[in-house]
Amino acid sequence: MTRSSGLLGNFEESILNGRLKSFSTVNGFKAVIAASGSFCPDHLKVPVTVNYYAIQDHSKLASPYLAHINLSQGHYRVPTNGTVQVTLFNPQDKVVKMFVVQYNLTDMPANSQTFLRQRTLYMPKGASDKDANSTKYLRYLIHLRFMSSKSGRIYLHKDIRAIVYYKSDLDAAASINNDTPFELKSIIQVPIDPKFSSCT
Repeated sequence: MTRSSGLLGNFEESILNGRLKSFSTVNGFKAVIAASGSFCPDHLKVPVTVNYYAIQDHSKLASPYLAHINLSQGHYRVPTNGTVQVTLFNPQDKVVKMFVVQYNLTDMPANSQTFLRQRTLYMPKGASDKDANSTKYLRYLIHLRFMSSKSGRIYLHKDIRAIVYYKSDLDAAASINNDTPFELKSIIQVPIDPKFSSCT
């Protein structure tokens, strides 16, 4: 049976889409957004709202939180093919997590939109993320929205959402109590059918 305590499946979707009530909101977090590729836009520094959530059947574990980053201009231009880097800072200005996401939107039609989601799982080394019988836990997730203009320019659009979930004690126990070593593995997910939808 798959262990889903790491916000896999419906719980993950509920947090991302604001369908769960948080028990605490913390201000003072910040994010620095950067991109690189055929050109490097200016870095963007924006405030972040962080909402904490409780998992009733795992109350002794650290609570996951959602970092909600509203783009100050509503969009941030990025290269058609490149890398987006989002660095999350806590209220003490210490780095919490640096997300580095590679993407290729050279096939994106003008005046359309899509999204890209990078999930980082803690799972047995060499296992497949598609194996339903594989033990796996979500550690980090970032959800990026992209849109293209009528001229074909690509932008990060509207907001960025990230889930941060610490379970270091369980990570250590899983590594010790299993013959197979565990590792962090990042998986990119994009819409398939259709990959792009119209902005109108």
